[in-house]
Amino acid sequence: MEEVRVNVYIHAPVERVFDAVADHESFLRSGSSTHTKVIRPGLTERNGLGALREVRAGKRIRYVEEITAFERPASFDYQILESTQPLRHHGSRLRFTPRGDGTEVDWTSRFEIPLPLVGRVLGPLSRQIFIAVFTELLLAEKARLEASPPGSAA
Repeated sequence: MEEVRVNVYIHAPVERVFDAVADHESFLRSGSSTHTKVIRPGLTERNGLGALREVRAGKRIRYVEEITAFERPASFDYQILESTQPLRHHGSRLRFTPRGDGTEVDWTSRFEIPLPLVGRVLGPLSRQIFIAVFTELLLAEKARLEASPPGSAA
C-alpha cells in the first residue's frame, strides 16, 4: 500500500483556508486539464458530508469521490468510489491546523494499484504523481489566498 502525505502552510486563517479547499469545483482545478463538479450535494451543505464529486484530469482520467467525513473547519475525508485507473483507494483526509497567523494543511491519501507484478512498479510512480498534483493544488490555493485580502473573495 502507498501513502501520500503533503503539508503546506498557508498564511491565512483556518476558516478561510478550509472554505477555499472544501470548495471542490473551485479548488480541484489545474489550468485547463483538471475540472471538478459536484454531482450530488452534501447533506447539510453543498460540499459537505455525503457530497459526490467528479474529478476529470485530462481526457482519460476520471474519479468519482464521496465526502465521508466533514468537520468544519478542522478536516474532511473522501473516498474514491470509481476510477478509470486501476486503483484501490483506502481513503484520504485533509486536516487544517491553525499555526500562528496561518494554517497548516496536511493531505494524506492511501491507495494501492491492484495489478499483479506491475502494481509494485506503478504504485511508487503513482505516489510521486499524486504528491506533485496535491502539492501543485495546495500551492496554487496558497498563492490565491495570500494574494487577496481577507475580506475579498479568493
